[in-house]
Amino acid sequence: MTLSASRLGRRTSDLRVVQRATLHIDELNARLDGALAAETSESERMRLLREATNQITRAANDGIQAYRRVVGALKSEAARPDSADADALARVQAALDAARADLLRAIAATSERYPWAMPASNAEPTPSRPTSRT
Repeated sequence: MTLSASRLGRRTSDLRVVQRATLHIDELNARLDGALAAETSESERMRLLREATNQITRAANDGIQAYRRVVGALKSEAARPDSADADALARVQAALDAARADLLRAIAATSERYPWAMPASNAEPTPSRPTSRT
């Protein structure tokens, strides 16, 4: 294995983090669906939704940070004079693009999943905090 392939190989673990984040988000959604189906109390349903939202947000942030690291590594590797061959870079880039698309799909599906929990559009605006007097 060449040095450049070794450097590129170290970032495949970050690529797997992006892929696992997507799987984790999908699993959290499935578990949430089951828990919501069994729960009749509106306040408990909202608690379950808040809990799952926090976990999904953490998973998405982990995936996004890993994506950023891989993108940076690919740019750095492409700029190096002893860079990995173009085919290796293209394969990693294609895998990263697919992982990104899948993560974005999971995030988008999650954001549209529970319309009953979205704020009413005709709700009264919350009063703003009073400004300090100068």
